Amino acid sequence: MEPSAETFSPAGSMLLGRDVPQLRLQARAVLVVDDDGDARDGLAQLVSSWGYTPVLAASAEEGERLAQHWLLDAALVDIFLPGRSGEQLLARLRSTFPAAVLVGISALADPAMERLCRGMGADLFLGKPVKPEALARALTR
Repeated sequence: MEPSAETFSPAGSMLLGRDVPQLRLQARAVLVVDDDGDARDGLAQLVSSWGYTPVLAASAEEGERLAQHWLLDAALVDIFLPGRSGEQLLARLRSTFPAAVLVGISALADPAMERLCRGMGADLFLGKPVKPEALARALTR
């Protein structure tokens, strides 16, 4: 079976005797992780209007699970999430997607929060509400 433009299953998966997750090779995918549904939907609409495919998650755990199935160009991660924190997710995403643009987001926008996000692997920190111009600049890095 030939890989399609949207999914790819590694050739060795049959030889390993186990299922390997299908990867979606959709160009320009952005993971959006926020427990606030309105904020998540607003960010999704914004990145979608710029031609990105939004991949939506309400928690760090869900975001990490979804990231296993996408080749991400970027991730927008709320820092304060129920369960595992957004900063932990940023660190995991940085190790998995070293070239992706990672953006930490929080309503608590101060220099200490920015340092924390950058220390966990974020390229940029944005305060809420997110300014579209700042997000656009971040995604075109």
